[in-house]
Amino acid sequence: MKEVTDFQKRRAVNIIWNAARDYGFQPDFKVYDDQGQADLYWNTIVGAVRRHYDYSKLEPVFLSFQDYEDSDTYEGLLWLGLENCVYLKEVGERPALKDLRRDYAEKIVSSISPVTQDDLLSNLEWAHYNRVLGNDVRMNGYDRKLLDDLEFSPDLDTDQIVEKAGELFMQWFQINTEYHKRKKKEFHLKDFLMGKRSSSGTKKRYRRFGLGFADHPKNIYGGSAAGQDRDFHMPLTKMTDEELYDFMQGKFGKDLYSSEQRRALERQVCTGNHQNCHLLITKGEVSAEKIENGFEALQKQREAAQVVKNREYYEADKVRNRIAIARLTSKIQNSVLLHLTPSPVRADTGKLKGKFVWQALYTNEHRIFEKTEQDSTGDLSVDILLDASTSQKSRQEIVSTQGYLIAESLKRCGIPYRVMSFCSMTGYTILHIFNDYNEPNRNDRIFDYVSNGCNRDGLAIRAAHHLMNHSTYDHKILIILSDVKPNDVVQIPGNGQREQIPYEDQAGLQDVATEVRRARADRISVICVFTGEDEDVASAKLVYGQDFARIRSIDQMADTVGKLLQNQIRNL
Repeated sequence: MKEVTDFQKRRAVNIIWNAARDYGFQPDFKVYDDQGQADLYWNTIVGAVRRHYDYSKLEPVFLSFQDYEDSDTYEGLLWLGLENCVYLKEVGERPALKDLRRDYAEKIVSSISPVTQDDLLSNLEWAHYNRVLGNDVRMNGYDRKLLDDLEFSPDLDTDQIVEKAGELFMQWFQINTEYHKRKKKEFHLKDFLMGKRSSSGTKKRYRRFGLGFADHPKNIYGGSAAGQDRDFHMPLTKMTDEELYDFMQGKFGKDLYSSEQRRALERQVCTGNHQNCHLLITKGEVSAEKIENGFEALQKQREAAQVVKNREYYEADKVRNRIAIARLTSKIQNSVLLHLTPSPVRADTGKLKGKFVWQALYTNEHRIFEKTEQDSTGDLSVDILLDASTSQKSRQEIVSTQGYLIAESLKRCGIPYRVMSFCSMTGYTILHIFNDYNEPNRNDRIFDYVSNGCNRDGLAIRAAHHLMNHSTYDHKILIILSDVKPNDVVQIPGNGQREQIPYEDQAGLQDVATEVRRARADRISVICVFTGEDEDVASAKLVYGQDFARIRSIDQMADTVGKLLQNQIRNL
């Protein structure tokens, strides 16, 4: 990237002011070519958007992208849509714009390969500007439909564009473009919506845009909206129920339930605070045919890369991890021997029981002795629930390793266990089952753990509770690995006394605490391995009481989790 001189910065501002016919604002978005020269065409488009639309309403839509990993892509797509409609509005008064657009289109088409399958924005830019030039464009059906939706009509006003953008980004990318500034200081929850958050925290001032780059001088889009409270209530999706269900299966995996079973399950579980939600319980088996476009293929590539990182993280310290497994195994076994109730059983050796002697004489039964043994660990089961929301993005390798260590220890103790992850997206809470009670040899699949979307902890715990109630085990323990930051786009329904409440902050924590109490009342022991930050420790205490512990390093794993499990086994 060439350095942008002060002269070119002033020139970009003047182009924008001229196109906007307004000199009373400081442009928050300026475009330069790859040589650092102010881009005449795009800065004219930026100014024309200010002239024809209410930018204060568009700005929060741009702001809603800023914490997403692919924010460059989403911003570029929205500008592509705005370019289409504002050009058609402006070209009648600015005939020179036609030649500028054609020149820009020719440069784009010649510089971008149409086979950039891992770059959705480049693909759609190439196709859009081929359309500008009147060229026949060959595209897959998915990308063609997306581009058709994206090329906004000049007949739309600002509110209609905002609404259409909200529908489009939710439908195609599961992104909620609502921007809502959080105020509740007691929880200090970050303002994250749906989808992948950026791991970098802050964005670069200069970022790729078209043939060059763009300048975001004030926290991307200026911060004027960031200092205000704005509520843009977008619909979650324009898909039908069946289309959304198929989409979720394509993204997360085939539903383990039939349609009738799923509806019956939702009638039991998706009630009260969760009555507007859905469930998808899957083993993550996704058909390759479901990946219909370059963007989805890119997401799958990133997830596959994360799985590799998870495994490499474990292997990099394999000796330490094996020691942790051995220590945790020992602690669990000792606890089982000490605290499970002893009971008399028939055996081949031990104390002779006269009432059984006749069986040896007449039925060839050799178990005529009795000895005392601890209850079989087969009467005890453990479910492990991993928070897989995007707030765990920076800890994916750690969480997957922690889940694996606990599972391996339970396997060596002969205790049946099930490992699941949970996240939420577009009204669905997804439970991904890595291995079930009868699948102890599938522990490697725990490394398939990747973070995605939001987290409706209360519904995930309620669903796990429901599944555990349908097992045959007498004693049940639920271990939750979570940062205890419930946050979902589907609000808690209102009633006659109250309006809808966002599923976050205190309302979200109270819901999670309620579900924990319900599970405990049903004789399920619930403990939390806290994976969050210092600021959320109070939240973990509020929800789980004394039955939580924070693990700062794998070296603490055996002692910390072992103590939690020992306490629960002691109370069985």
